Amino acid sequence: MKALFYIFTVIPISLIRRLITIIFYTGIYKLLKSYKVTLINLNIAYKDKSPNELQVLAKQSLIETIVSGYETMCSWSRPIHKSGKNIFRVDNNFLINNYLRENNGLALIAIHNRSVDMLLKWINANTKTTTLYKKIKIEILDRFVRKQREENNNEVYETDINGVRKIFKAFKQNKVICIAADQVPQRGMGEYIDLFGMEAYTTTLAPSLVYKTQKPAVFLCMNSNKENHLIITIKPCKNSIYNESEHKLSLNKSIEELININPIDYSWEYKRYRRQISGTDPYKDV
Repeated sequence: MKALFYIFTVIPISLIRRLITIIFYTGIYKLLKSYKVTLINLNIAYKDKSPNELQVLAKQSLIETIVSGYETMCSWSRPIHKSGKNIFRVDNNFLINNYLRENNGLALIAIHNRSVDMLLKWINANTKTTTLYKKIKIEILDRFVRKQREENNNEVYETDINGVRKIFKAFKQNKVICIAADQVPQRGMGEYIDLFGMEAYTTTLAPSLVYKTQKPAVFLCMNSNKENHLIITIKPCKNSIYNESEHKLSLNKSIEELININPIDYSWEYKRYRRQISGTDPYKDV
């Protein structure tokens, strides 16, 4: 399967982006459900932007989402020691290195900017991790992706109660853990917390683990610059994540800051606000 993905990705990413951009000139992307969801989410997050600005942003974001899928296939088909080949720059890498030297555990909290698998492969090339994993519905692809994430003896557990126990145990044992903190959690495993001015059902796992253990944490994501070079952005967590009354809200504030670095890199096609306290659904017409 790795060979198949390698064949799929022999074309340069720059050419893939150009081809997608040409296709999008037809306006066919406006018929896509992912575009409609993206536009709704952007309307919620950036109320100060005009309708035209939001439409342009949604189009650009969708192009980068498709390109990031290509980046993911590239990461799947290349050896882990070549994971940094496509990374142009790593901002604030010293933060991670300093915490690793202290050997007191570290929580790496990520968001879905561009290719999460490419980001994780870069992380796993530098340190062993324990990671939560959302099972893929296609069984053969699920086995393949899981095997990729377990390279170099990294531990991977499904996102369920057992997985939470495993990652909590690893964190207490001073291991490095990775958590994606911006998807809608299962019912009963989150709380409604403000995100871009609207209540969003949010996972409390990452901030709770950090608060309970008082161990170090950083936020990170993949970004692109104006030349379409890939950059890993690493940010220190806010001090409020160690405060009993503020640690949960602290998570979404950090997520907002990462997204605002370059909004087109974020995966806006997720129905992030689908579970509202009022029972309303902003995506009902999609």
